[in-house]
Amino acid sequence: MTDIMNSARYALFVVSLVVCFASSARACGPKVEIRFFESSDGDLFEVINRSQEPWLISSITIYLSGSSGGLIFDTASGGSGASMHAPLEIVSGDVGFMGASPVEDGSEIVSLQFSRFLPGMKFLFAVDVDDRLGDSEFGQAVISGPELEGARASAELQMKSGRKARAKGSFGDNGEAKLGDGGLCV
Repeated sequence: MTDIMNSARYALFVVSLVVCFASSARACGPKVEIRFFESSDGDLFEVINRSQEPWLISSITIYLSGSSGGLIFDTASGGSGASMHAPLEIVSGDVGFMGASPVEDGSEIVSLQFSRFLPGMKFLFAVDVDDRLGDSEFGQAVISGPELEGARASAELQMKSGRKARAKGSFGDNGEAKLGDGGLCV
């Protein structure tokens, strides 16, 4: 009987600890979202810092290789892409944009650097993206979410203390990539 009572007390203790810590847990790791929007004036990428703690995004890299549509950046007239082209252009976001890697026509990678991309902030940039499918749903110049699926992205983040982290993710068939999971802290 004493063993049963001790086991019951121990179980109650463990349950109360779990409830206590679960209720005080919060997201604290780096978390970034990237969304793709098809546009006739140059396709749009929106980057959102969703981190709960003060993680600053120092760089974002988007890798189109591996996408189901065989996507490329179409930045020059008469180049690898279909019809209209559009070089990389900053649309909005006061996040301390410092620069981007050269986006050559037909390339599959772009990297952007920032100095003050704080949690809650958004950054929007335009660049034409085309697919290389012979039978794409809307033609090679118009990208649908499923064609972006499999493309990847990564973010380098840093706290003022100097602590660094890297978040990675892949684009789904909805044209969105979620980098990092935010983690849990107690």
